[in-house]
Amino acid sequence: MIRLLGAVLVVAGCGALGLGGVARLDGRVKDLGELAAGLDALQRELGWRLAPLPDALETAAKALHGPTADFFTRCAQRVRQADGQSFREVWRDSLNAAPLRLTAEDRGFLERLGPVLGRYDGDSQRLALEDAAAGLRQLQGAAADDLRRLGRVYGVLGMTAGLFLAILLI
Repeated sequence: MIRLLGAVLVVAGCGALGLGGVARLDGRVKDLGELAAGLDALQRELGWRLAPLPDALETAAKALHGPTADFFTRCAQRVRQADGQSFREVWRDSLNAAPLRLTAEDRGFLERLGPVLGRYDGDSQRLALEDAAAGLRQLQGAAADDLRRLGRVYGVLGMTAGLFLAILLI
């Protein structure tokens, strides 16, 4: 009876590991989409309303939820504090501190936007944000393809590994 219970727990644990991999892939797709939406909101605020950068960041944060809202809120707070850091450093530090489920490539792509924001005229910032949002949507499409392709693999691999280990243990 204890062996059977142990086998069930092993299968469940391995299945949970596989589903955790699927959740990470799904989280990346969601975070990239939310970031693109946040950049769209930031683009409207900076490009059309000509709002100050901290206000634009707060407005973008209010339009979002989850880790992306935390990222934009953190940026706005850090810009308002003005500890002598450049916006580029604030953007990079906020990006690294936020619990976003992004790859190093995604983070590097977003870091390139930091030096442009708050530094140039409204049209230049608007164009940079438009290009960045389009790039994020491309990355989101690639991440969605990974989710479709690898999601099933992770789920099946987790369950199969669990069953294999359970058979070995019994």
